[in-house]
Amino acid sequence: MDQNLRASIQTSTFYYFMIGVAIVTISQLSTMMVIVFADIEGKENVVAASVIGPCLIGAFGIIRLLTNMTLLVSDMDDEMKSSNYGSAMQSIPFPILKIIFALIFIIIAVIQLSAIY
Repeated sequence: MDQNLRASIQTSTFYYFMIGVAIVTISQLSTMMVIVFADIEGKENVVAASVIGPCLIGAFGIIRLLTNMTLLVSDMDDEMKSSNYGSAMQSIPFPILKIIFALIFIIIAVIQLSAIY
């Protein structure tokens, strides 16, 4: 793969990752504010859906984006792998990070759901 194209895709994937984390975090924070400060009696299922939706989208989105990063790093040519950038990118534990980020979203959703019911 052309290294300029790969770098462009990798940069875009990183920005999509950051945007996804920000949107899901804002969504979860706003839902938590509703749970804490609003009267949700009789509307528990609607609020629960607003917890579960972003949780699943965030968890699966993060897994997909970090899988893309793993594939992009594995597609580096030998010259790129031997550079400082290449060795730094190869040292990032993407499989572990995608599990950690997905678990964070799921744990937050479980905490929010326990506050609802």
